Amino acid sequence: MRFPPPKAAGVLTAVGLALGLAAIPAPAYAAPITCDAKALVTAIDAANLAGGGTVELAANCVYSLDAVEPAAGGNGPNGLPVITEAVTVNGANSVIERATAAGTPKFRFFEIGGARGELTLNRVTLRNGDPTVLGTENGGAILVNANRVLTVNNSVLTGNTAHEGGAIASLGGSSTRISGSEFTSNSAVAGGGGLFNLGGGIAILSTTMSETSTTVSETPVAETPTTVSETPVAETPTTVSETPVAETPTTVPEAPTTVSNNTTTASNNSTTVSNNTTTVSNGKADCTCTGTIRGPGAQAL
Repeated sequence: MRFPPPKAAGVLTAVGLALGLAAIPAPAYAAPITCDAKALVTAIDAANLAGGGTVELAANCVYSLDAVEPAAGGNGPNGLPVITEAVTVNGANSVIERATAAGTPKFRFFEIGGARGELTLNRVTLRNGDPTVLGTENGGAILVNANRVLTVNNSVLTGNTAHEGGAIASLGGSSTRISGSEFTSNSAVAGGGGLFNLGGGIAILSTTMSETSTTVSETPVAETPTTVSETPVAETPTTVSETPVAETPTTVPEAPTTVSNNTTTASNNSTTVSNNTTTVSNGKADCTCTGTIRGPGAQAL
């Protein structure tokens, strides 16, 4: 009786294993979508319908949106479909903007809703969002509804406007994490020129907020204490007095989050953040820091 030599048996086993592996579908990686606003809308719709997915943006593309997405979430106009599943948008120096042409309607870009909505943005710029059709809409670029999740990595949010949360508004029970990103030239009418949080959890790491303004008129900031956990703010010489003390540098040595040229003005419990100076007067104030911000009240950055 002759047996196959061991080497041949090894070859057959390898072939069989290869055939077995071939029967297992390989994970699909989406190719970048074309540099076209309608293609972006279609891709996000498809990711939602598939129960979640990844949208790859074309490198160095400007996706210029000029229309409101008809399937709105009831919280003001959106330029893109409401995120109802776990969707990741990967950019490569890609920009999503609201067109600047005359007659372009007002809208934000993303609203995260549904029962399972989660959005992750990587290396994307969002600019010129403005949903304030009635003047009371929140989240100039992104609105995070209650109990939904947002992650922003290495991205830029610039030139966005809203009633509260010029760039981002996060509602009760939501979770927002921002890392390595830049907020610049965003504005709000009532609170949070860069970011407004109402009872959700926010973690901010290595993020810059600059030239971001809030104009508050006859709307006092709520007297709700803000608790910072997980990453304590250390060695931060914030001066508290009845007479605001200017030019007191605020630094976070453990995680380099820089806050500069941001202005929030209110009466009672007011916070002014400008040129890396924090002034707290007349009671409790909002928190500007690195770490997790959570509480039943509102925090405005």
